[in-house]
Amino acid sequence: MRPGDDLARLLVTASKAYGGFQKGDILVVCSKAVSASQGRTVRLEEVRPSERARELSKRTGLEPPFVELVLREADAVLGVMDGAILTIKDGMPLANAGIDHSNSPPGTVSLLPTGSAAGELRERIRRLTGRWVGVIISDSVVKPLRRGTVGQAVQWAGIEPVEDCRGRRDLFGRRLQITFRCLADQLASAAQLLMGEANERTPAVIVRGSGLALTHRPKSSPGIPPRKCLYFSFLLGRSKR
Repeated sequence: MRPGDDLARLLVTASKAYGGFQKGDILVVCSKAVSASQGRTVRLEEVRPSERARELSKRTGLEPPFVELVLREADAVLGVMDGAILTIKDGMPLANAGIDHSNSPPGTVSLLPTGSAAGELRERIRRLTGRWVGVIISDSVVKPLRRGTVGQAVQWAGIEPVEDCRGRRDLFGRRLQITFRCLADQLASAAQLLMGEANERTPAVIVRGSGLALTHRPKSSPGIPPRKCLYFSFLLGRSKR
């Protein structure tokens, strides 16, 4: 992928090996492919670090230009540790604001996609094929107190990303009180089994037969404010005692 490449056309061409896009298909695309097509790849030698970036570089061991990009991209910086800066980016807790060296050309890093990339990709595929699909842009994240990455949806279009299960009955007839399912994250993580993390060269996966209905206007969002988050409410000292 290079800046300006027609990602949708490449995906449509590749999909022909699997019968083309079909009714109900949901396309999961890794954020790196989208970022590359958007030109969201930055050469570190072209970044001039600030004094704050140089100071955080000493504390984290990260290159000053890399830290500078993190500071520019992050909505908030929560803390630092050796090798990482914990940030909030687009309402999500992410290491290094989602900026990554892996699968980027030497001397460069990839930033997360910007704008309404998922919606634009969905519309472009419809124009090329005449068919609506769901689109999820995924990225690798780590979960609190867990080793290893899982997939997470950073953008989505054409699907309802969250399913409200409250009021349903469990096996013993009790009504669920607080349960929501983050369908977008579940599909992103499932797709990552095929995408891999290294040189697998599988930047996109078609989810077929999920049974999920497509929608033009999703009504839900996985994001919640920090005060309502199980982890962040404690970290912010707002837990009930």
